Amino acid sequence: MRLTIGILLAALLSPWAHAELIDDMNDRGELRIAVEATMPPFNFRDDGKLTGFEVELGRLLADELEVRAEFVVTTRDDLLPGVESGKYDIALNQVAATPELKERLDFSEPYSYSSAQLIVRKDEKRSLPSLAALKGHSLGVAQGSQFAEQARGVEGVELRSYADASQPIKDVASEQIDAAISDRLLVPYAIRDSQQAVTEGATVGPILSLAIPFQKGNPAFHSAVDNALQRIKADGRLKALSEKWFGMDASMPPK
Repeated sequence: MRLTIGILLAALLSPWAHAELIDDMNDRGELRIAVEATMPPFNFRDDGKLTGFEVELGRLLADELEVRAEFVVTTRDDLLPGVESGKYDIALNQVAATPELKERLDFSEPYSYSSAQLIVRKDEKRSLPSLAALKGHSLGVAQGSQFAEQARGVEGVELRSYADASQPIKDVASEQIDAAISDRLLVPYAIRDSQQAVTEGATVGPILSLAIPFQKGNPAFHSAVDNALQRIKADGRLKALSEKWFGMDASMPPK
């Protein structure tokens, strides 16, 4: 009996032990949502107020979970480690559920689907239908972008990394680089916002599933989030939200 109690106490006092996230969230009455607020139309500030596709989705999700949405603006370096440590409950920040991230975090079912797309000059005469076609040419990508690794895997492409996501588009327009790569859901918005002489190029690479990451080992929370997303999808709210912000239904995989 003493041994059993000792084992139980050791488990409770372990630094890895934690209450189910669903209970913690309900006790607080809030869903802590990490965002960068730098990626229109996903999440950004407009006149100081948080808005965007993922911000509206976060509010719908919190409503379905019967708690309030508490958005926390943070940096890319802190975002996923903060979710992993339990500092934030979830992140809604254009996160693709990659095999590497699934080793660290659990994910909801996908809420959106995307892929990489090139941005080229309006007067571009060369055929650039793929990343391989950029061999011997320069390609701009935002620092920390999930598409950087994809581009690095193509031999002969000169990859240039930018701290400011708008700068690669400016450098394409001014012929400093040959093309830029970004999320296909971001590209129309980014081009319109840039007011540069650039246009949409080829869609390249695999389809990415954007999903909600949260701390591992929380099955009740996992089920609650998936069920909430299913309700938001079933009644058409997710499709309407996607069409509002992206001009297309990105809630289903492209055919």
